[in-house]
Amino acid sequence: MTAVLSTGWDSVRQRARLSGQGPGTTAPMERLTALERAELLGRLRWEVIQGGALFLTYPQLLDGAVFAALRPAALLDELAVRAIGGGAVLPIRVNSRNADLAGQLIAMLSTGFLFSSLPVPDEQCLRLQRELAVRADGEAAGAALTAEGPLGAADRLLAETGVLDTPLRRRTVARWGAWLEAAEHGLLEVSPLAPADYATAFAMRPLPRPQDAASDQGRAVLAAWTGGEFDENGLPSRSRLYERLDPLQRSGDSAVRTDAQTLRDYFDETYYRAIAASEGCLLGLTSPRRGVRRREASALVEQTPVVIYPTRFELRLGLMSGAQWQRYTDDAADALGNWWHRRDLAALQEVGDLLAERTKEPAAGGHEVPVTRLQRFARSARGVTSQTVAAGGMSLATSLLGQGTPEVFAAGAGGALAPVVVAAVSAGVTRLSDFRGRYDVIELPGVAGGGPDGG
Repeated sequence: MTAVLSTGWDSVRQRARLSGQGPGTTAPMERLTALERAELLGRLRWEVIQGGALFLTYPQLLDGAVFAALRPAALLDELAVRAIGGGAVLPIRVNSRNADLAGQLIAMLSTGFLFSSLPVPDEQCLRLQRELAVRADGEAAGAALTAEGPLGAADRLLAETGVLDTPLRRRTVARWGAWLEAAEHGLLEVSPLAPADYATAFAMRPLPRPQDAASDQGRAVLAAWTGGEFDENGLPSRSRLYERLDPLQRSGDSAVRTDAQTLRDYFDETYYRAIAASEGCLLGLTSPRRGVRRREASALVEQTPVVIYPTRFELRLGLMSGAQWQRYTDDAADALGNWWHRRDLAALQEVGDLLAERTKEPAAGGHEVPVTRLQRFARSARGVTSQTVAAGGMSLATSLLGQGTPEVFAAGAGGALAPVVVAAVSAGVTRLSDFRGRYDVIELPGVAGGGPDGG
């Protein structure tokens, strides 16, 4: 199996934090409604289906709004796949310096890390970062870790800044404690931190050009980025880039705000692709930017496998009880194994077909675009992209691999990755380029249609 690293958790973190701002408010990610929890659980279960396990960077876990609300003990029953691996361990791997999650947390608190998922305004997050940086003392923090334990040291380091109120500080430390305890007891895997492979990431998708920016401020930030101004130890620093983009995102000029968001989105995608390349993970590009990924996918579908999943499949997954999830994965175990180990697209389609049989489309609600079916697209003999609508089982799913050599699906540096598109199409839409909803792009190590990936 190969874990999947998703880019989607940053957007979840930002939405959660912003909606929790204001005096006396509590971030929704700390107290979830039933629907919010189902949406998050469905996303996690979808990532397990994609790769067999989730790969999280240490900031996604320790500064992740999602994992502030979901406790490891509950997730063990709701996320683990009992039929494969026994279900006694969470299908989660997190990277950490020296594979020491407690030490990584104290390192974050003793080096001025930007905790951006806290339910406080941007200015307060930045003030906390500055106060932590002023007090940064790695040697003293290491001694405190030994003397006070990770939670005692973390609480004291936060308290000394005076930035967070006592209830929020205690909730934050308690949330960290739950995940540190899970790691200590082997309920999730902690692996050594590997340097991000930016060379591969930039080879796959080069940096924006100056002419792509709409404002002088955007071009200035881009020039600083390409010139290495945001680098730490030879690698780009997200915190430094975010700090430079923060005033641009609050600008009164719409072109400046657009540039700031574009550069932030671009860096986030590059950042995660670099990590996925170094960690040997699948990369799930979720909820893509409109007008960018859609245009790319319009070309991708002519040469890229597309599997068909039932409407609102993530929410269907999230609404399953723990017992229903176990029955579903029990029955899908053979197909899941064939997908995880052999990259058999027909098996991935079988997993989706079983989900369609077991569940009904959830009632529409919220901001989600109504979806009535999923469609696949194939290159016709006349060279025009045509639509093929799902009808029951998808025995022809593997026909999307095409007639030529597998290399036609190679994408990026040296054919290192090949994407699979999972597309949700709204009613009446017959071309992916017209789609205004959302879809997933899964980048696969190796060449599509090949044998085991060694994960």
